[in-house]
Amino acid sequence: MPRSESKQSATTPTRYDWLTFTSDYGLDDVFVGVCKGVIAQIAPHVQIIDVTHQITAQDVEQGAASLAAAIPYLPVGVHLALVDPMQGGSTRGVVVETGDGSLLVGPDNGLLSLAWAERGGAKLAHELVNPALWRESVHKTFRGRDVFAPVAAHLAAGTPIADVGPKIKPDSLTTLPARGVEVDDDHVHAEVSLVDHFGNVSLNVDRAALEAAGMRFGDTVEVRCNGRTFTVPFTATYGDVARGRLTLCEDSFRAVMLAVNAGHASAELRVSRGEPIVVARLPQSTSADPARRP
Repeated sequence: MPRSESKQSATTPTRYDWLTFTSDYGLDDVFVGVCKGVIAQIAPHVQIIDVTHQITAQDVEQGAASLAAAIPYLPVGVHLALVDPMQGGSTRGVVVETGDGSLLVGPDNGLLSLAWAERGGAKLAHELVNPALWRESVHKTFRGRDVFAPVAAHLAAGTPIADVGPKIKPDSLTTLPARGVEVDDDHVHAEVSLVDHFGNVSLNVDRAALEAAGMRFGDTVEVRCNGRTFTVPFTATYGDVARGRLTLCEDSFRAVMLAVNAGHASAELRVSRGEPIVVARLPQSTSADPARRP
């Protein structure tokens, strides 16, 4: 069960057994541990899942994409996400209840928007304005510790969502624009959505988009990025090519990615998140050499 299995009366607040935590805090400092300590003091029963704390500093889009990719595999619970750049002042804090009963807690800067779309949409939302649920002393540069973490913990402990502050319209929440994919006859315009720890370069397209342009597993395709052109095989996995070879394949979340078997595609391609990439169909020939490089 996603929530506490203990029998509860109608007047007993519902507790969440799980709290997930996503941030750009990194692991070199004490920030993550401090926030988890605040949570543990308020909701000692809750089990915390660290989704990732390696989001690039202040990269809201990366944080949103990473949380959305992970959330289908996470239990119903309270999901705390903290990528909170202070640009022109502090962004309002919100809690969003999704269609499946999960609660998303974080800044209203688009960080949560892709995740609630994966969990049945934004059912209702409240703004975090009740200081009774915050730490006594709030520092403007560490709202994660002083506002967001304690509110998430109180919600996990059974505090009603209405207690955090006034209800706000879900359609007033900040959402990130969808990154469209253009399929143009024999080629697909995409962009880098993620570069992972292994240097794999995931794109914002799935296999269906390439198939719509006439590309299938086993084909040789052309990849254009940074003014360079690569001719690579389109395979099911990077394990289908020799060590050190570049390939276009599927990642574990069913997105298309560029990977080097036992290597770093991002270093070879010299690309980072957000950069455009074109994948094009080539005439197929048994004499084609998928290893050709510029």
